Amino acid sequence: MNKFFKLFIAVAFVCSSFTVSAAKKGFAIVIDPISYKEAKAEVDAYAQSVERQGLKTYIVEDVWNNPDSIRACVKALATKKDAPIEGVVFIGDIPVTMIRDAQHFTSAFKAKQDPKKLEFTSVPSDRFYDDFDLEFEALDLNDGKPGHFYYSLTANSKQVCQPDIYSARMKTCDKGGVTKYERLKAYLKKVVAEKENAEALSQFFYFAGHGYNSDCALARIDEKNSYYEMFPNMKGQEWAIRYQNHADHTFSKYPLMSQMQRKDLSLAVLHHHGYPDTEYLNGERPAMNVSENIEAAKAFFRSKIRTAVSRGKDTTETINYYKSGYDVPEHWFSHEALFNEEITRQDSIIADQLDLHITDLGKYQPNAKVVVLDACYNGAFCYDEYIAEEYIFEGGDCVVTIANSVNSLQDKWCDRNLGMFALGLRVGNFVKYNPYFESHVFGDPTYSFAPFEKLGFDVNEAIYKSNKWWKKQLASEYPALQGFAINELALRGAISSAEILDMFKSSPYQIVRLMALNTLATYKDDNYVEAIALGLNDNYELIRRFAATQAGKCGDLRLIPALVSLASKTSIGARVDFQLKMALAMFPYNELVEEFKKQDPCKDFYNAEQETEKMLKSFVNFSDKSFEGDVEQITKPEVSAKDKLKIIRSFRNRPLHPAVDEILAAFETIEDSQLQVALIETMGWFNMSYKRAQIAEYFKSVSENDKYETAVKNEALKTYKRLLGL
Repeated sequence: MNKFFKLFIAVAFVCSSFTVSAAKKGFAIVIDPISYKEAKAEVDAYAQSVERQGLKTYIVEDVWNNPDSIRACVKALATKKDAPIEGVVFIGDIPVTMIRDAQHFTSAFKAKQDPKKLEFTSVPSDRFYDDFDLEFEALDLNDGKPGHFYYSLTANSKQVCQPDIYSARMKTCDKGGVTKYERLKAYLKKVVAEKENAEALSQFFYFAGHGYNSDCALARIDEKNSYYEMFPNMKGQEWAIRYQNHADHTFSKYPLMSQMQRKDLSLAVLHHHGYPDTEYLNGERPAMNVSENIEAAKAFFRSKIRTAVSRGKDTTETINYYKSGYDVPEHWFSHEALFNEEITRQDSIIADQLDLHITDLGKYQPNAKVVVLDACYNGAFCYDEYIAEEYIFEGGDCVVTIANSVNSLQDKWCDRNLGMFALGLRVGNFVKYNPYFESHVFGDPTYSFAPFEKLGFDVNEAIYKSNKWWKKQLASEYPALQGFAINELALRGAISSAEILDMFKSSPYQIVRLMALNTLATYKDDNYVEAIALGLNDNYELIRRFAATQAGKCGDLRLIPALVSLASKTSIGARVDFQLKMALAMFPYNELVEEFKKQDPCKDFYNAEQETEKMLKSFVNFSDKSFEGDVEQITKPEVSAKDKLKIIRSFRNRPLHPAVDEILAAFETIEDSQLQVALIETMGWFNMSYKRAQIAEYFKSVSENDKYETAVKNEALKTYKRLLGL
């Protein structure tokens, strides 16, 4: 501890030459000693550029190489009386915390925490450093990488993720004969120069990759309307908002790279699937005639068989599997047809052109200043190389990426508060107010666009203004600021759910209504249930989609009329339809059928009788009837522990509200502590359920019952707190 305080004094001395007088807020630069030695001039210049934004800078050399010590230092700087930091950037080889037992903070990550696959079943997350209410226990685990430190979220921790400050990473590697220190220096020079320009956000581009959001055209159309609300300065004759769909081109990567290399491009949002080294853009090329369909089928078999053989599968056995399964000509499976060197080479070239690879960065130089990579794993900073860092450390004008360290839900609100960029919001604050466990800033988190017109205030300083000031912003001329105000007031407990519901009902802006709906989700009261019911028939596709998702998570029987009404409509959007069917499965079959007969929604259809019969039959598959017998399997001694675990874990994605009593009764029959922990953890995913209070009370009693093992009691306490938002 003495070492910490000595360093802290040294830090204050280092920063003194950069300090802006009367700075109200500060910013920390945490850097490893070698990086600072190699790039001191550039780091100091960067610190000065931050100072010019009105933030006092603190440069901290990481002499500990220990996450706990770094966190203690960051927290101390954030709680200073004078100029406390609002954010931090970690430069160079700063420890990466690999978090376990906190999957409920992520949008989609639900991996089995296999100790033999530590890196792949943990979440690299800097919420360890920026959310001080979270408590972690260091784990004695080692994946062979010295920069990785494993932690478990404890039962005593808060079970709600809400960062106190924002954070970012500047982490790169040696590449192409250039050291990581040289790449860091070049990046810092670039970001300082870009900040000096202080350009307004004037040009925006978004992209939709293959299979994302069910390839729903309606979702992309409504998304463009939302961007005009976010960026009112982009309305008019100038083509300021541009869109590209993967299906527009056989190989999307080339026109995508061309768009991204535009010198006038300010901001880009890229929706697609991803991996640490890949942006998945296209699926298989669409066939236009019979010949192309045949060639596509042949290519499919070649790919599947080659992949299976490369993984050690028997060649003959694999060929027979596909031959018998698809009834296609024998000669398609000859050795020459499958493994011909020239055909294999051509297939490889085509496969390479379907996606954007990390090896494309360098020649491909993105110039959008800020890029949102709405994809899985593109921000996996536990690796030396990953897509998000290449965007900023290779050539081009890109200075910030926002990306995910693990897999990410397709239906999360990735552009929440995006319109605030046009008003000058710092990138770090964007992620701070959209706090997914996997979402991170790469590059300079203090970067901001110049407001597109004079506001009379700085939005970053306004975050700390009074409730009264924020109440006035509910009527702002800028929809983005209205939405931000709803969220800010809710975080402060300064706005009622009734007031938010009123805005949801009355606002003409879809991004304001969407913020109101999602903010009401934190209240979980009758007003929220009413908003879901109304949202199911909103004219904005994303509101309908989120309302359908939340209806399934809530399960309140009062939602059944609105659900049945939406289910009987056509052209509601492919992704809405997907989420609606998932939601209906969380409701009781009899009640759904009864409501359908009451509404008789197909009576005016051209083929009313057939459609009515079709809908009634669908409720067998899309209601709780589709899960009949699942819970019972947990109680049967003849069912293996492995199969029981599979059933238990499946309820994390399907909170089956009608079966809550049955599930709790099943828990009483389980004696295996590992299965007990798994079921308790699963019930924590019922945190939006209208039965959450009942579940919480039950597991609170488990957490206090000494007949259970400590691990079981701890998990019960975590679930209790998760269910009540504690």
